[in-house]
Amino acid sequence: MPVAKKIALATGATDYNILQNNGTIAHQVVPHVHFHVIPKPSASDNEGLVIGWPTKPADQTELQKLLDEMKSRL
Repeated sequence: MPVAKKIALATGATDYNILQNNGTIAHQVVPHVHFHVIPKPSASDNEGLVIGWPTKPADQTELQKLLDEMKSRL
């Protein structure tokens, strides 16, 4: 995404996140595709985008099934 990188660099950011949400449950609030370029000025959770979600152990057999299904649809 050359444009997003140029926008981020124009803010002086060397570290940044590019965010794009799809669907209301995923927090999309406007009905068109758009991207957020979010500078991350420090490792602090007080600045920039803070990412965290609950994790759970993954079953490798189930992951392989999911991968195979995804491949069959591409």
